[in-house]
Amino acid sequence: MLGLFTRMMSIGVFGLAMGILLGSGWLGTTCLDEWQIGILGLAAGFPIFLSVSSKFSIDYFLINRQYKITHYKWFNWLGSGVLPLKLNVLHRIVFTGSIIILFITLFTNQYFHGGVWGKLHNKSIKPKIEIEHAKISDNSLSFQVFRVEGVDVYGSFLIGIELTDKDSKSILKLNGDDLADFLQENIVNSYVAKVTPGKHSMIIPLGAKAKISINNKSLTELPPGNYQLTLTDISGATWTSNVIK
Repeated sequence: MLGLFTRMMSIGVFGLAMGILLGSGWLGTTCLDEWQIGILGLAAGFPIFLSVSSKFSIDYFLINRQYKITHYKWFNWLGSGVLPLKLNVLHRIVFTGSIIILFITLFTNQYFHGGVWGKLHNKSIKPKIEIEHAKISDNSLSFQVFRVEGVDVYGSFLIGIELTDKDSKSILKLNGDDLADFLQENIVNSYVAKVTPGKHSMIIPLGAKAKISINNKSLTELPPGNYQLTLTDISGATWTSNVIK
């Protein structure tokens, strides 16, 4: 905004936009929020690097006053000024960069939303939970939950946790009331977004990752073998994982 080391700042804008685009470009329940922000950053960062700051900038002030720093070759690459490149080379950079940004725009839109061809899809509509490191040890069932998709301003409301054997016989089952009264000390959160017991369920916000432990004496008597863990969301969505004892 101040026009200081404009080219270096444009590289920062480009990198930040790429991070937003690839990391959160699928977010947006009613529009392509983060995708638009990321693409705008890419499309703006590149021409800023080429055109740099003009009269109302600190770079211009430094160049106009002939400060020593402006006489170094690296200043033209990180600050402002004419790039030490032949015109035909600069034209190739502009053309190649534009094609790359166009490709990234179309590819990410198609990958995240199917907006170029085929059926549109939106990962922000339905919650998705990944289950990892599920195991039974002594009288404890532990597993890690990670909410990776779904509405960004709305949690996943877990109303059921069930452990079944190979014959689909229920061994351990918790309903919404059980999860609402779940002990917070048995939930170890990893990030700022936290898995917590709610009023009628267990709430798992977008981006939350936590290790959940369930202690039950019946688990001690289980024979070694394969079991199945099922998590049920209030929407009816379910997620399963194999558990080995």
